[in-house]
Amino acid sequence: MKQCVLCKEKQFDILFPHHNNWKMGKCLSCGFVQVVPMPSAKEIGELYHEDFDHFTPYIEQLAVHHAYFKQKVEEIGWKIKAMPAGRQDLRFKKKTNIIVNPTSYLSNLTLLDIGCAMGVTLDEAKKKGMKVVGIDLSADAVTYCRKKGFTCYNGTVQSLGAKLKPGSFAVVTAFQVVEHERDPLTMMKQVRTLLVDDGLVVLATPNYGGFWRRVMGRKWFGFAHPEHVVLFDHDTMRQLLEKAGFRDIEVRADSPRPFPLSFAFTRGSDYFPWLAWLLRPMGKMLDRFDIKNPINPWDDMIAFGRK
Repeated sequence: MKQCVLCKEKQFDILFPHHNNWKMGKCLSCGFVQVVPMPSAKEIGELYHEDFDHFTPYIEQLAVHHAYFKQKVEEIGWKIKAMPAGRQDLRFKKKTNIIVNPTSYLSNLTLLDIGCAMGVTLDEAKKKGMKVVGIDLSADAVTYCRKKGFTCYNGTVQSLGAKLKPGSFAVVTAFQVVEHERDPLTMMKQVRTLLVDDGLVVLATPNYGGFWRRVMGRKWFGFAHPEHVVLFDHDTMRQLLEKAGFRDIEVRADSPRPFPLSFAFTRGSDYFPWLAWLLRPMGKMLDRFDIKNPINPWDDMIAFGRK
């Protein structure tokens, strides 16, 4: 279907060929970037394979991701702490006394993590006293999280139906998920029904309007994966959340992750293969040293909104 999934208009500027003989296009009405025409759910589903090995790079950097998601959970605490008096749903049980640590506001709140992968977000949220649930399209990821003791479902917010009750979560997070959705507006409307009044949604996704996309062009890592069928900049992300019914929207560049310096060279060799002969050995050499290089390797933006 050749139609913008955000504004429903049908005129596109075709940017270049994408994977599987698809094309990447930009809506002439709202500026949204997506695959044109949008593949069917079956076609997109065929891009995913149950192969636990593809999680290996992520598992190798678990300490980095734990540090990042610890910070994200603390940010969520600050967002809830900052809510105006009288606006908090009673289920938040917000305290009136001054508390220095914002994560004190998270105790007993419910969190749903969409695309939970290895359960790092679940783990960090649980440490702060939150009640957590994860969902993921990967059966391997779900099995992994269940072995760690988490409640986790295989599927999407659209497919799980009654397993996810409306108004049952104070926070819904989705990191590196929305760019995979062929109908992100329907997804976000469904997410909104799952939240309590004043509940918080948190999304992180590659930024089409960012520096690295402009520098790398077609080589940008946001284009590298065929399952990335929609891509947002700050403006279209705000449009998405507004159309889904969210308010108090904030969209900004995401914070860096404390990767080892060697990661920059390894990552660079993936995107500049003609330099791999130099970059990979340099990365291996730097692996011997504990030197951190805080970067945002996917040029992500992060968005917050309230029901």
